[in-house]
Amino acid sequence: MHTISYDDSLSLQKPVYIDVRSPREYREDHIPGAVNIPIFDDAEHADVGTRYKMSGQDAAVTLGSRIVGNKLGDIISRIQEISKRGIPVIYCFRGGMRSSSLAALLASLEFSPVYQLQKGYKGYRNHVLCSIESIETNSMPQLFVLQGLTGTGKTEILHFLDNAVDLEGIAGHRSSVFGGIGKSQNSQKYFESMLLDRIRALQNAAYMVIEGEAKKIGNCHIPQSLFSIMQCAPTIYITAPIQRRTEIIRREYTGNFNAEEVKGIVDSLDSRIGQKNTLLLREYIDNKNLDDFIQLLLTKYYDPLYHHALQKKEYCAVIENNDSEEAARKINEIIASALSIRQSPRDLS
Repeated sequence: MHTISYDDSLSLQKPVYIDVRSPREYREDHIPGAVNIPIFDDAEHADVGTRYKMSGQDAAVTLGSRIVGNKLGDIISRIQEISKRGIPVIYCFRGGMRSSSLAALLASLEFSPVYQLQKGYKGYRNHVLCSIESIETNSMPQLFVLQGLTGTGKTEILHFLDNAVDLEGIAGHRSSVFGGIGKSQNSQKYFESMLLDRIRALQNAAYMVIEGEAKKIGNCHIPQSLFSIMQCAPTIYITAPIQRRTEIIRREYTGNFNAEEVKGIVDSLDSRIGQKNTLLLREYIDNKNLDDFIQLLLTKYYDPLYHHALQKKEYCAVIENNDSEEAARKINEIIASALSIRQSPRDLS
């Protein structure tokens, strides 16, 4: 068995991270791409922790050993299968007994190579925090930002750009009062893990494109280091006719429309849009008149909320989005021109 730091593990030939923490711990945050093979399920993990507090380490180890004994064969079989993809790197919360015991057992079975991650998840988490804090303009590709009113298709355009960082996708939230509908919000920790992973994937690219956002996306906060770069980056303004914006929003929310949930959000807007508009929006919902519902929200809530701030910004280009794929092509051309790159925009990397 070998121990290795997370930084050093990145240099391994195809590392495969195996997270042996409980499913709850894994759901909160994990190394991107890590496979969860829990030593204990959530209830078992809680029982072992309680036994440790009440009766001490020896009693907890005895209970844990009994639990693991019943599932050890399956755990080893799964690791054997996963190891066909690369070099196993096993980690638990602190690099303690869960990962060290399993790694030692695999080593005794002449399972090679196998690594245990030093300091476990906590070591990885410290790596993420330090890496995000040290993000600077000269350590990232040139950043370009897409801005525009709600519904102009900025997120849709990002999906046609190879070098995009989709903050809303990473956060699991659309960054608006209705943005959580049909979504599962990621934790702040996992948001940061996925964000750093995406930036790393583009570190050798000529540029990155990101959507302009407020500091907060649902419950996730954009790290100040990145947010500061976004505020100073060249910005492209996206426009679209009201019918096109309505179409984009309707398509985005199709299948996720829960009338009572939406009515609750509408009622919370009463102080901003007035009782008359609130009642009209509720009527549109009851009549399933989604286009009028969306257009009233755009004109009475979203546009007044964002229009003034957007008009104060300076833009390096303005693009009308009548087709998101075509808009993405134009954005690539604008960026290529700005960077003075003499090659096909789709070949930029």
